[in-house]
Amino acid sequence: MKRTAVIALVAAFLAFAASDIVSRDVFERLPHLEDEFAYLFQARIFADGETSIDLPRPVRAYWQPFLISLDGQRFGKYPPGWPAVLAAGDWMGQLWVINAWLAMLTAAVVYRLGRACYNAQTGAVAALLAASSPGLVLLSGTLMAHTAALFFTTLFMLALWYAAERPNPTRRAVMWGMLAGFALGMVVIIRPLSAAGAAAPFALFFGARTTWAGIRSSLRDRSLYPLLALAGVAILVSLLWPAFNYSVSARDGESFPHYLGRFVSGDRETDFYRTIWDYDRVGFGEGHGRIAGGHTPKLGWEHAKRDVGCSARDLIGWALPAKSSMTIERDPCLANGRGFSWVPILLGITFTFRRRWTWLLLGVPVGIVAVYIAYWIGGSLYSTRYYAEAATAAILLAAAGISYTAEGLARWRRPARWIVYGAFGAAAIYVMAVYNPARIEPLTGYGRIQQAQIDAVNAMRREPERPLLVIAVGDHHWRDVGALMAITTPARDSDIVLARDPDEWSVDDILAQWPDREVIYFVDGELTYTLPPE
Repeated sequence: MKRTAVIALVAAFLAFAASDIVSRDVFERLPHLEDEFAYLFQARIFADGETSIDLPRPVRAYWQPFLISLDGQRFGKYPPGWPAVLAAGDWMGQLWVINAWLAMLTAAVVYRLGRACYNAQTGAVAALLAASSPGLVLLSGTLMAHTAALFFTTLFMLALWYAAERPNPTRRAVMWGMLAGFALGMVVIIRPLSAAGAAAPFALFFGARTTWAGIRSSLRDRSLYPLLALAGVAILVSLLWPAFNYSVSARDGESFPHYLGRFVSGDRETDFYRTIWDYDRVGFGEGHGRIAGGHTPKLGWEHAKRDVGCSARDLIGWALPAKSSMTIERDPCLANGRGFSWVPILLGITFTFRRRWTWLLLGVPVGIVAVYIAYWIGGSLYSTRYYAEAATAAILLAAAGISYTAEGLARWRRPARWIVYGAFGAAAIYVMAVYNPARIEPLTGYGRIQQAQIDAVNAMRREPERPLLVIAVGDHHWRDVGALMAITTPARDSDIVLARDPDEWSVDDILAQWPDREVIYFVDGELTYTLPPE
């Protein structure tokens, strides 16, 4: 193997290991954000071969975040792509491994894309940057959808390069186009707004090129065939999103084409985001976002400035770690200094501005930032996760800046190449050993969700072989029992089942459903075998 390929292979395994460590030591293999709970719930439904479950009774006793109860059925609000992929982890009993594998594959694919667009050295540097990126390492240790969306975005770009830029027989080019379409379709059914931002620069360029050359000419020289294959497959895969929504929410007797028309037109009944929060939609003005008067371009720009600043730290970790006094409550990005991820990106653009794909790659983060300006909220707690799908495009430009600097200086003084690569290697070690732990470890136990909740319940079991019912009563927040909620399956056939006792339901209603389970109560933050007297 070439030296660069060996480096990329090492980077891929580093990405896997980093994901494993963060998932195990920081997040304890548990969901912490409401989004993760909803993804996990729907993934378990898919793993059972269903699209929804019968609505449990009493309804509120088995509530979980971001789930929809409709026409006697319960399901998650999100598009089906990521839960379908995560279902494989549920089958294996190792949910964490899916994002770890996807992180590893992303490092491998970005190496191939860097080698194709620039050179092997750029690919190897990009693989190491992706494997050590604080933002990507953090996300790959969660159950969030961004790692999957990033992998498929990167695969889309690689397959499109082979389909449209590399001389290939028509059949092979069409196959690459189909792969690109599949990957883009997967991004659509995982994170649709990110798919729009990532695909925009490529759609604009190849659409303009085809228009300039003429459709007849493009058909005659067959350059349009792989692009048509891309579009066709992407549309087919994207239809899985409305197909899922149709399966769980269509009106009686309604045909799929009619439902699809309502879905495309933005009918509120087909938009599950708005089912939870009516203001949860893209755009500006009244009804978009929580504030009076609605979301505005000015507010979107403020979110973008904050999140881009966080990306300048977390993209490749070229920043000082936060001071010990800094907490995620004070600043979710743990930022008390500037980040310099933009420096190698600027160098990469400077050295490669004559290459078409430099501008296409630059268009990906620009497009994603632009579309999220129209969304009512930003986010930096799990790093700038709304921009995660742009990470490999930005990393490739940064890698080009590093490798072209090294190779350019080598023409002046040969040892300068190794000085640059040595400095890069030292920076990567610093990021992995110093910056990443300081950035990620403060998220340990975030939201009061910890394995200790489960351990405490197991320690109280009188009959370890007997399944257990935990009933949370009285005044409490769902996060106080969030870890138990995470291990309660949709079918409620797990070893431990959590039920909550809202005021409108009695404990007896719940106990009647579980005559064969041992019962433990969670009352005022304490576990007990009996309810206190009223």
